[in-house]
This record gives sequence, structure tokens and C-alpha cells, in this order.
Amino acid sequence: MLLIDKGNQKRFRALVMYAKDYGKTSKSYSRFTSPASIAGTAFLTWGNEGRDDDQFLYLPALQRVRRIVSSQKSGRFVNTDYTYEDFQTREVDADDHKILREEKWRDHDCWILESIPRELKDTQYGKRISWVIKDIYLPAKVEYYDKKNNLVKVFTSSAIKRIDGIWTIVESEMKDLKRRHRTLMKTETIRYNSGISDRVFTTGYMEHKE
Repeated sequence: MLLIDKGNQKRFRALVMYAKDYGKTSKSYSRFTSPASIAGTAFLTWGNEGRDDDQFLYLPALQRVRRIVSSQKSGRFVNTDYTYEDFQTREVDADDHKILREEKWRDHDCWILESIPRELKDTQYGKRISWVIKDIYLPAKVEYYDKKNNLVKVFTSSAIKRIDGIWTIVESEMKDLKRRHRTLMKTETIRYNSGISDRVFTTGYMEHKE
């Protein structure tokens, strides 16, 4: 992870991420490994069907796990350009969707999909416009608009690879247009179907010292 501010000052971070599919729901766990100022910080998300996901943050300095409540989900995740809401699983039926057009983005044929929330109180965004790659159904690009219809953030997939038969975004960027700040993500190593223990996705595991 590389954070770049408006003055082109750069901060590097490394982390490990785990995810597990439980059928109708999923769980994910992330832990920062460097630099020392953020190492040990952990983030856990439990996907829930029909309601908001449960999210937890562990800060080593406080030595405790705290739940991210609904009022905090529009806040920035550890000073990146992602918010806690961006890491939630948003159900398809939470939005009204419309295909605006079809066009090519870089080398990909895409549907341009507009998604407008049915309940604005449930989200910080007024709408999202996604460039969905036709043959693999991954987002090449996503524009995020606030409730006044201002474009506030742009997500782009910089590199997509097929790994173990699964199309995967391995490089991406989230840009905050108001802050003129960017967060770049690059996956160095990835393994699928590796048999991750359910214990990893518990709040107790967030405090482990490994």
C-alpha cells in the first residue's frame, strides 16, 4: 500500500489480508506488518445478509478491539482514501441499477452501470458509476458521488490477472479528489483455497502477536 498526498509525499505500508466465503456471507481480516508505527493494527469484517456488516479495529497502542459503529463508517480507514463503508459488502437490492451505455475502457469492453441507493441514510454516497468488464464482471473503474451529485472519489483497476482460474485485481488506485490524495494497492503474493482457519476471523485473533 502506497499513500501519496497532494505534495507528492509518499508513505509505504505493508499488510496481509485473508478472506473466506461462507456461502451467503463472507469474512475478511487484514493486519499491517510495517512500518512500526502501524504494525499490528488489524481490521476485521463479518459480512451479514440483510443488514450492515460488523466491523472491528484493533489498535496495538490501546490494546483493545473496538467495533466500528454506523456513524463511523464514512470515516477514513487508517488515513487511506478508503472509508470503512468501502470495505462492506453492499447487497445488490440496496441500490437501483441502470446500464447507461457500453464503451471500451483501456483494453476492456465494459457496461457503464449507474447504482443509486434506495435509502440514502444507509450510505455516504449519492450514487456510484461503475465500468464493469463484460466477460469477467470485475470493476475496471468506479466513480463515487456524494449526495449533492459531486464526484468525490475514483477507483481504478491498474492490473488484473487470472490466478488459479480466478480473475483478480492485483493493482489498484483509490483517488480522493477533494483531498488530492491517493492510495495505491499492489498484491505481491496471493493464494486461493488455502484452507484458512475460522479462528482467523474472530475478534480474539486480532490481538495475537504473530
